[in-house]
Amino acid sequence: MMRKLRSLFISHGAPTLVIDDIPARHFFAQLGQTMPRPRAIVLISAHNIARQTVVGTAANWQEWHDFGGFPAELYQMQYRPNGDPALAMMIAQGLADLGEQVAVSDDPAIDHGAWVPLKLIYPNADVPLITISLSHTMDNAAHWALGEKLNKLLPDDVLLITSGSITHNLRDAFSRMQSAVGEYTVEQYASEFIADSYLALNTQGKEFWADWQNQLRHARRAHPTPEHFLPLLIARAAAGDAPTVTPLHQSIELGVLGMDVIGFNWAV
Repeated sequence: MMRKLRSLFISHGAPTLVIDDIPARHFFAQLGQTMPRPRAIVLISAHNIARQTVVGTAANWQEWHDFGGFPAELYQMQYRPNGDPALAMMIAQGLADLGEQVAVSDDPAIDHGAWVPLKLIYPNADVPLITISLSHTMDNAAHWALGEKLNKLLPDDVLLITSGSITHNLRDAFSRMQSAVGEYTVEQYASEFIADSYLALNTQGKEFWADWQNQLRHARRAHPTPEHFLPLLIARAAAGDAPTVTPLHQSIELGVLGMDVIGFNWAV
């Protein structure tokens, strides 16, 4: 039996999450005050993709404005937490010992899938950070296996956060924005995909999630590409067998972009 590691999946939305007056922003702004403070955070972002699994060992991180065309104030924002190189190297070595093809990098840049939500959760940037990349293979089973390995390696006082999106069809989102519709009704495919995902999180194991694109209704419309959903698989796998699944926040933007935050083995 795998142990019940605590993990957190967040839908990070657009870079403007940090300034927009939306329910998800208000949720993140109070989250850090309501949960136990971890010794360090291991964060896996949908925007951090490498040729293999890469563990970030930087001693001092800094924000990367990896986006364009947004309000000027976003480009002035900083988020610069310390790292924990010793813990990062321990995790990298542990992953290698468990058969993961792993590399390390001290590149200090963190993408908006990491620094934008963290700036809301821990605005003082005072929790040490370690990053782990996705693999460019986009292989479901391999990323589930990464979660299982992290279950074995991460200390209980280290919080695993995976950052992606429960739905991520940007074409539909941009179409809605351009239509200038004042009120956005929720698309049926998005709500049904989200509902099916929650049901499966509570009832299904690794074989199901290895084929989620064919198992979940509307999966290929909700995720034309899989990188924003893979972080959810990692968080679920890292939580062990039959974890408690807690919807911590649910809202939807533009009628198609789910902003769900899900805790595994969570109590706040």
